[in-house]
Amino acid sequence: MFQNKANIQDNYKAGICFIIINTIFFSLIAVLVKQVRHLPLMEIMFFRNIPTMIIIPFMIKKSNISFWGNNKFSLWFRSLSVVIGMIALFYTYTVMSLTDAISLQQLGPFFTCFLAGIFLKEKLHFRQLPFFIFAFLGALLVIKPGLRIDMFPALIALVSAIFVAASQVTLRHLRLTDHYLVIVNYLAYILGMVSLIILLVQNSFQLPSLSDLFFLFLLGGLALLSQITLTKAYQLAPANLVSLYTYAQIIFVSLFELIFFKDLPDILTIIGAIFIIISGYLNYKYKTNTDSILKKPFSECQRA
Repeated sequence: MFQNKANIQDNYKAGICFIIINTIFFSLIAVLVKQVRHLPLMEIMFFRNIPTMIIIPFMIKKSNISFWGNNKFSLWFRSLSVVIGMIALFYTYTVMSLTDAISLQQLGPFFTCFLAGIFLKEKLHFRQLPFFIFAFLGALLVIKPGLRIDMFPALIALVSAIFVAASQVTLRHLRLTDHYLVIVNYLAYILGMVSLIILLVQNSFQLPSLSDLFFLFLLGGLALLSQITLTKAYQLAPANLVSLYTYAQIIFVSLFELIFFKDLPDILTIIGAIFIIISGYLNYKYKTNTDSILKKPFSECQRA
């Protein structure tokens, strides 16, 4: 039986370590998705989940945990949110610069902070509004409205950030009711089955080459490690703290994109990414300073 709320202990340092490791895995996943972008998107999504669908059930059985979990509604909601967010995100990897896609994805922590304030009662203060505006300006520099011919991929990246933020807030809530292996298992099977059904309906399966198979299974292995480290991070530390460190993805993915694809982000993307990172850091510092002083609930902060 999973531990109850009284036995749950936060460990901020461990949570931060897990999320930093996760950003490295996630950045490598972006590189691999771009490497096999000639394959159908749903095929990539399905292969991404195969190692998790095979390994996690054995781990659950060995741990003597129920496969079905306790909070089934939140488990399904979180998984479906990730399905939408992940499909949208992988699409942007195939059609955009990785740095552009990841930079827009890093608006997710702001959505996470806002949603955590509403649903988890993690304090959100009106004075944080300038940081959100600063982040929005950074996003505009990355999107380049009026300069970008096709705005659709950039908008899809924003949609992905919103749904991933919703999933992360739900993940923080699930720490009180369900084991992290059950959470990972739900996501793997729902995402895997959805991608397989769409792939079959589209009748778009392509036989991968040996090199493609290597990259696809490497992608699946990294996805498994990524889900475990992400889930542990949000179980061990508050959502609005953990989300700050996901900004490291911009740095890692820019470095990997330069190494593997010889692709440098343009100056507007660099400035926009810096705006987003700075606004995220200021938002975090403001929260750490005010949370020790202000004890008002979110509803009172709105009236301030």
